[in-house]
Amino acid sequence: MSTFNIRFRGTFLVRLVTILLILTFALSACAQAAATPQTTEGPAATSAQPTQPPMDKVTMRLSWRWKAEFAPLVLAVDKGFFKEQNIDMTLLEGKGSGDVLPLVAQKQADFAYLNLTTVAIGISKGMPVEVVAGLMGKNPSALAFFADQNIKKPKDLENHSIALAPGEAFDVIWPSFAKKWNIDTSKVQTVNLDPTAKNQAFLGGKVDVLPIYVNNELPQLRVNTKKQIDTLVPAEWGFNTIANGLITHDDTIRDNPDLVRRVVAATAKGYQYALDHPDEAVDAIIKRSNELASQPHDVLLEQVKATLDFIHSDNTKGKPIGWMSDKDWNNTLDLLYSSGATSTRLKNSDVYTNEFVPSK
Repeated sequence: MSTFNIRFRGTFLVRLVTILLILTFALSACAQAAATPQTTEGPAATSAQPTQPPMDKVTMRLSWRWKAEFAPLVLAVDKGFFKEQNIDMTLLEGKGSGDVLPLVAQKQADFAYLNLTTVAIGISKGMPVEVVAGLMGKNPSALAFFADQNIKKPKDLENHSIALAPGEAFDVIWPSFAKKWNIDTSKVQTVNLDPTAKNQAFLGGKVDVLPIYVNNELPQLRVNTKKQIDTLVPAEWGFNTIANGLITHDDTIRDNPDLVRRVVAATAKGYQYALDHPDEAVDAIIKRSNELASQPHDVLLEQVKATLDFIHSDNTKGKPIGWMSDKDWNNTLDLLYSSGATSTRLKNSDVYTNEFVPSK
């Protein structure tokens, strides 16, 4: 065989082996690619990222119909503070703390803004609720009457008529207040009136004494009469109790503490914003009520500012909005027990927690 033929055959074999190796590697790569999950690079890859969870739909029942006292809560909704916490909050009117409390206890409302004396009495009777934020550390409740009624002390309420709306805060504490000051209730004519009729009945002389909040009804009453209106403030007669705050069901605290924390945070932010922008607070609340929109702006502004003045008690000054003091609750629970409003002296831990109040 010639040298040429030997070289030719050698070259042919080398090329053939090379081609077979290339084909083998190619087939192997294809098989591996088929077995490997495909990924998408660039903008399309972002579609696989986690989506925002649906907003929590939450209801908060208010102790009464729309009034300036609720302006900070309305602001928290309107300014989007609840949405920042991924909460779709609905505020609903109420018919008195005593009427609203069972709604939370029966889980017909998620949260409520109520008179906390009423709440403590309810807890003593087994209602499964707890206070998670104190929003009115000083108590603004009072009894209003015209100066010519000559009422100087609680005992002087005898031989007078007093308007009570079933379920309102003073209607609940009235028996305790009367017992503490030895008021003979048989000598006091109680007149049960619808909340919308109380003020006019008082101004029209159909009832002598009207339970009010000095930050709500008092400014309204004084601009609607030329007669002098005096007040008797229970807090000045040894009946000073922590006033209003936020409550929820025990199950909500146990099962969804993060929701409670977010609701309290948004609420506190609404109150702080109202402190900084009281005029905006007025603008917010009048959008919820034609009745309020018809009232003088300066009266509403006075009501809002008075409400904000009651946020802190002497024992909570310098603390975050919503924070509650053992001293205030000791005084409240002691008074309720000593007056017979509660059959046992509740522990503070049975009634409230500061666990969910923002640190600042």
